[in-house]
Amino acid sequence: MSEARVNGASASQKVTYPNLHSRLLLGGLFERQYSIPEDPPWLFEQAGKFIERWLLSIDLSDIGVDRPIFLLGLPRSGTTMVQDLCCTHPELAYITNAMHQFPDCFCGIEKLRKWLHLDVSGERYLGDSVPVSVGSPNEGLQFWAKWFDWDACSPEYHPRAPEEYSPQEIEDIHTLIRRVIWCFGKPWRRFFSKNPAAVTDLERLHHFFPDGRFIHIVRDPRSCANSMRKHYKLEQQQLNRVRSYKRHRLLGNNEFIPYPRVKKLPEYLRTWGPDSIRTTAHVWSDCLEMVNAVKDQVHHFLEIRYEDILAEPQRRIAQIFEFCELPYPGADNREFHTKLASVGRIHHQNRYADFDIIEQICAREMQRLSYASSENPAMAVHQPAAT
Repeated sequence: MSEARVNGASASQKVTYPNLHSRLLLGGLFERQYSIPEDPPWLFEQAGKFIERWLLSIDLSDIGVDRPIFLLGLPRSGTTMVQDLCCTHPELAYITNAMHQFPDCFCGIEKLRKWLHLDVSGERYLGDSVPVSVGSPNEGLQFWAKWFDWDACSPEYHPRAPEEYSPQEIEDIHTLIRRVIWCFGKPWRRFFSKNPAAVTDLERLHHFFPDGRFIHIVRDPRSCANSMRKHYKLEQQQLNRVRSYKRHRLLGNNEFIPYPRVKKLPEYLRTWGPDSIRTTAHVWSDCLEMVNAVKDQVHHFLEIRYEDILAEPQRRIAQIFEFCELPYPGADNREFHTKLASVGRIHHQNRYADFDIIEQICAREMQRLSYASSENPAMAVHQPAAT
């Protein structure tokens, strides 16, 4: 096992390679992490397709999509923390980073990852103290973009009504999820997915998966809106790093806006720009209003505040597992209990401001969620980071 420093989001970032071939095959790809991956290396992709066609017998006939679990929430609201805890559960399957990098042959690549022990690991490219590996859970933005007609380079979004999807389109989504489940082997697991962009698509998700479990994580907008603004800057920095590599023209010359596609997002961007607290505060407020408008129509819906998870991690995570009809992890699940013990630990601090602006924009939803107004909203305060 060896380590190497990379030009990632943090100058001190390290990447750990479990063996030489993992360094040779995946080193560059890992260093160029991004929400939307670059086109995969041709030879590596052909190897994945060869494995799928000739070496694997992918039989989905007895795999069902039973009570899939969808974790929703705005970016920087704690969804990654909850995802990482949930995905230690032995009864859940999820899209891995390797699958997301190779969407056209992800079963073959996932098997290759396991066969060759290619679990390269290191800090996430955002430099926010979140460890990731090739086999850790991914938001699966490429898959959701295909299903929901998202364009990562456009703030415009005109979703189809749920009833406009044909039975075959819905079946294709279920088939892809069954393939993800197949990658984890028998006994067949339940599908788990987290994607902040999907927070605006609760109604369609419920139409596709009426027996799904939908968990909505909410974070105080004074922290969340500030952190989303910081997130935007980090995304642009990493995009420029990736583009600095010759031959890697990720997204062409387009900009990636890492905010959910609320209806008025183009207007907010024209009026204030992506690097404005007014933009992120309005996105927070609009998303919460969208979820609140449809949640009563969802058969199985749970809303939890991020701050409550920090205050009572064991109780709140147990509440999530109970809601999902999953047994609480036993003492032998060391990965889960190690991650649970780290909840609430502050790896770095952020100085947030503009509380008066945020409170004015988000007042109605803040009141509904029992977020009290700050005594001195103009004063910047230290807040623990969320992922």
